[in-house]
Amino acid sequence: MDTVVCDVGGVIIRFDTGVAQQIEARHDLDSGSLLAAALKSPPGRQAMAGEMTHEDWKQAMTGLVGESAIDEWLAYHGELDAEVVALLKKSRGAGARVVLLSNATARLHDDLAFHGLSDLADRVFCSAEMGLVKPNPRCFREAAQRAGFALERALYADDTASWVEAGVRLGMTGHLFSTAKALRDTLESTGLVS
Repeated sequence: MDTVVCDVGGVIIRFDTGVAQQIEARHDLDSGSLLAAALKSPPGRQAMAGEMTHEDWKQAMTGLVGESAIDEWLAYHGELDAEVVALLKKSRGAGARVVLLSNATARLHDDLAFHGLSDLADRVFCSAEMGLVKPNPRCFREAAQRAGFALERALYADDTASWVEAGVRLGMTGHLFSTAKALRDTLESTGLVS
């Protein structure tokens, strides 16, 4: 095992649904409508697949939830899990390759920069830039090919079970993320940190 492949949203950076609910309340939006529009709507899926620019996505979201609500959401960069970041740094410091693989719009780089994480990983793969989204097997294979690692020598940590299962089917060792402690235990058991 020589590579850690890690999701970003829900693992390294958590987006508090309570913040979305507060924005919805301030803008008289239905509960749950902001995240549904941003992530689950056709424009949200298109933006994550690279079929729509971030600017076009923002315009589409403005039409769904209003410009001030989407601007407020975009000003929120989530909450950093410092323990996960420390584990990834420790693993990288011990010689492992660290690769981030995220279903996200191009905003991913802004979120990483906001938290001072632009150099956390050897490579960062954003689905919008790849034109491929997890759990598509091609997404994992292309990340491996471009970053120069073998899938069967990689640990894949994600908070979405079906995406972990997709990686496991390709030969990766899977870790369904729940806590930094559980991730640490998996990294230790695979020799990626000591």
